[in-house]
Amino acid sequence: MTAPHLEDRVRSRLNLSGRKDRVALVVALGILSAVSPMATDMYLASMPRMAEYFGTSATAVQLTLTTYMVGMALGQFLLGPVSDVVGRRRLMVAGNVLFLLSSLAAVLSPSIEVVIALRAVQGLAGAAGVVIARAVVADIATGRQAAKLFSVLATITSFAPAVAPLLGGVIATVAPWQAVFYALSGFGLLMLACSLFVIPETLPPEKRHRGGLRAVVGTSWAVMRTPSFMAYALTFGFAFGSLFSYISASSFVVQNVLGFSALGYSVIFAVNAGGSILGAIVNTRLLDRIEPGTILRTAVVIVGAVNVAGLGLVLAGITGWPTLVHLFVSQSCLGFVFGNAVGLAQGRAPGRAGAGSAVLGLVQFIFGGLVSPLTGLAGQQSAVPMAISMAVCSALAVAAALSARRLA
Repeated sequence: MTAPHLEDRVRSRLNLSGRKDRVALVVALGILSAVSPMATDMYLASMPRMAEYFGTSATAVQLTLTTYMVGMALGQFLLGPVSDVVGRRRLMVAGNVLFLLSSLAAVLSPSIEVVIALRAVQGLAGAAGVVIARAVVADIATGRQAAKLFSVLATITSFAPAVAPLLGGVIATVAPWQAVFYALSGFGLLMLACSLFVIPETLPPEKRHRGGLRAVVGTSWAVMRTPSFMAYALTFGFAFGSLFSYISASSFVVQNVLGFSALGYSVIFAVNAGGSILGAIVNTRLLDRIEPGTILRTAVVIVGAVNVAGLGLVLAGITGWPTLVHLFVSQSCLGFVFGNAVGLAQGRAPGRAGAGSAVLGLVQFIFGGLVSPLTGLAGQQSAVPMAISMAVCSALAVAAALSARRLA
């Protein structure tokens, strides 16, 4: 299908009359995709105040992060296929309402145990926006156009991990810990407005699956049994593992190994996030002339080569500016990976966009969760575990991407 015909199909299905409507839709989907990642770490700076307020340990407060991540993983895996059965919009609205209510309830929690439970609910509800936003894109676009839209979403959501800690740190310095959850309530209200007034239903009744719970389980299993889909999904998952290796350990590496201050680390983190965003923007331009699979394979190979070279430098005891260059180039190239990998994977799951999005989310959180504790095995004064994890994950991403080409 050519790009003009695809554009007509998108416009007719969504009743979008012009560029402003299309931009509003993409921005709304970006908000739904970004808020849940923001809720993951926006309150990290407020954790000590939470521990003091409830008279509990740091470990207990950290469990609020664990339960949120578990809720996000399970929510994506369950809600994606369910949306293939009941439609996108109602489930999205329900998830946003529950996210808003659980955020407000956290402010009034009488104990840390209640906060822990509410964070699980919040993660489950927030997953609706992430998984359904991807499914909506898969509903309305295919091929290069889908890859472009996924890259735009990646650009928008890339701001979340860069902005959330900074915003949370500002709030923590001027307000009690409850203020963060008031802010998340505001974001929840914004998501609800987007789902009510901007994002239409993109899966008509005649396209929905029948069969209730059995159909939900069956569609997810069918997607996971599709070799070409899983190859691209694993490419996405391993690449995300490389990213999360960096996110998990970069604070310790940049400050304890390279000797930068906390402010210096914030600047370096923001610059690297900017590189990833720039990569995603350039990717949308390249897709007008180059196939997404070609861009994906090229970018993954570059990431793998850069990370292996970075590991070699660290093992040789060469850090400092070479390490900063390594991290910047690696993060920038990931901007060419995520949107294309997701778009190509979803294209291998026709009629099962929700289930495909769910499996992608599950793979993403599994690899992110696995690499996070591994990057600290050598303590806070070594960059070796981070470099090893990044190199291994990117090498596996290369293998998955090359396998996907053979299976296509």
